[in-house]
Amino acid sequence: MFSFIKSIFIVILFLLIPFYSFSTNKIDINQATVEELEKLPGIGPKIAKNIVEYREKNGPFRSIEELLKVKGIGPKKLEQIKKYLKINKEKTSSPDISKEQEKSLEIYYYKDEKGIIHYTQFPETVPEKYKNSLKKLE
Repeated sequence: MFSFIKSIFIVILFLLIPFYSFSTNKIDINQATVEELEKLPGIGPKIAKNIVEYREKNGPFRSIEELLKVKGIGPKKLEQIKKYLKINKEKTSSPDISKEQEKSLEIYYYKDEKGIIHYTQFPETVPEKYKNSLKKLE
C-alpha cells in the first residue's frame, strides 16, 4: 500500500514539474536581451530585435499587451508567447504625479540680446522683455 501511494506521488510530481518551471522561468520583457527573446516560440532574430528597439525608443513595457505595437507581433503571436513573459512591476512603475507637479518639471529657455541661452523651470521669473521669446524645452 505504501509503495502504491509513493508511486502515485512520484507520478504527480513529474506531471507538475513542467508547469512549475514555466511559471518561474518567465522572461521579463523589460530586461530581456535579443538572444533571450529569440528562445521564445515563433520569435526570430528580427522580431526579437524589434522588441528591444521598441523598448529602447519608448521606455519599458507597461503591459504584455503593449507588445502588439511591435512590428511583427500580432494577436496570435502574442497569445503564443505571453505565457512565457512577465513584467517586473517594481522597475517599470512610474511615480504617480499630478498634472501640477508634471508642469513644474517642465523646462523653458530663452535667448538674451547677447545670444546667451537661459534655462528655467519658473517662466514667471523671466524678465518681461524675454517672455515673448520663451520656449518650452522638448
